[in-house]
This record gives sequence, C-alpha cells and structure tokens, in this order.
Amino acid sequence: MMKISAVVHTYNEEHNIKDCLATLTFADEIVVVDNESSDQTVELAKACGARIATYAGHHGYPEPARVFGLTQLNHDWVFILDADERVTPELRAELLAVKDAAQAQDGYWVPIKNFHFGRWLQHGGLYPDYHMRFFKREKGGYPEVGLHRGIEVSGETGYLQENILHFSYRDIYHYFEKFNTYTTVEAERILTLKRRPTGYSLLMKPLHRFTKSYLFKGGFKDGLEGFLFHLFSAAYIFTSEVKAWDTYRRQNEHLPVFSTMFKRKA
Repeated sequence: MMKISAVVHTYNEEHNIKDCLATLTFADEIVVVDNESSDQTVELAKACGARIATYAGHHGYPEPARVFGLTQLNHDWVFILDADERVTPELRAELLAVKDAAQAQDGYWVPIKNFHFGRWLQHGGLYPDYHMRFFKREKGGYPEVGLHRGIEVSGETGYLQENILHFSYRDIYHYFEKFNTYTTVEAERILTLKRRPTGYSLLMKPLHRFTKSYLFKGGFKDGLEGFLFHLFSAAYIFTSEVKAWDTYRRQNEHLPVFSTMFKRKA
C-alpha cells in the first residue's frame, strides 16, 4: 500500500495552521516547512503531530521553501497544501482511492474553490482553478523557482473531482499586505528580465484583464466581492509594472508611455 506525504509551507500562520492540519490526518506523514515564523506556528504544528523542517531565508514568496520541502519527504505520494487551505472530506476519500489505484496517473490536478472577502468566487474564470497538488514524489518538482510558479510532473496526469477550499485573505488589510509584497517581487522579476514597461503593459494590459474576467467571463455575478477581486487583480498588474517603471525613472531612464500604448513588448 502506497503512502502519502503531506507538506505545508508556513510563515506566521498561527491563525490557520490548526484548522489546516486537522484536514490532513489521512496523510502518513505531515511535514510543515516553516520559514522562520515569529509567532506560535511551530508550536501549534508540533502539537498537531506535524514534523517541522525549518527553511532559513526570506524571499518574499514561498516557492523556495516549497522546493526545500520536497527534499524532506519520505513517502510515495506528495500532497501539497497551503496553510490557508482545507481538504474537504470528499477530496480526502478521493485521494485515498487514487493512491492505490492500479491505473493511477503520475500526478493529479486538483480544483480549488477560492474564497475572497468571505465569498466563494465561482465566476470570472476562477473556478475550477486547477493546480497540480497530488503527484508521485519521483515524478514531480519545480522546474523554475519563482512567485506563482507551479509543480511540473514528468508523466501522465489526470484531474480530480473534489475540491480544496482556499481562504486566502482574512480581510482587506491582509490582502494589501500580500499585494505590496508580491507586486514588489513581480517588479523585481521585470527588472531581472531587463524588460521595460510600455504603455500597453502599464495601462492596456490591466484594463484588458479586468474587462475579460469581470465582464466577458462573468465575474460581475459574484457581487461586490467579485468586483473587488477583479479590480484589485488589474491593479496588481498596474502596480507591478509601475514599480518597475519607477525604478527605471530613478535611474534616469525615460520610458515612453503614451506612444507605446499598443506596444506589447519594449
């Protein structure tokens, strides 16, 4: 019988970790990769029976710690969960059935229900939000370490039916804490690639994102919460680009904006 290693990345997640780990009791081992939390995350995780693997160093995003976490596991299957996510009883049953199936694939995409500002956002292209979260340990890994980069599996993959529940933001203040950190990381990536923001990337691309998701994909059906999410998603693109633009400006490099309004690349 094949066994499951569950891995959770944490950084100051004392408000989430107990509820998260309570949904992982089906796993044969639970490893919490802690990024040097300063709150009670580690103590609470230990009390829940998790093994702690400490990852030193802060990058502003969790992927480096997740890469390290994959090296700390012992069993055949890997299941990845974030501290602000929960496994439903239905998904638990599906995972246990899949792991020992004779025709099991090498990895599985799991649908995620995203809850923002207290509401499940069903429209605007947000559901089903498939992520590679369950895979054979020797088959999966991160080909690229960076913000929002995902697992890739060398082999056959399939799709599960049941959901992970994702409660990403406690409130609007928490949203903008992450917003500021992640847009700075995105801006740094733009600079590393030596890409210069254009009028298109600053203004037209955010507008296109909002129009496509909110209007054409039906994000408006999710009420005020949907409006806020898609508005902020467009603002995320704009802010990342304008932070990069401002760095070039401070280096005395003038970047034309309005003359490049329809220029996708610099």
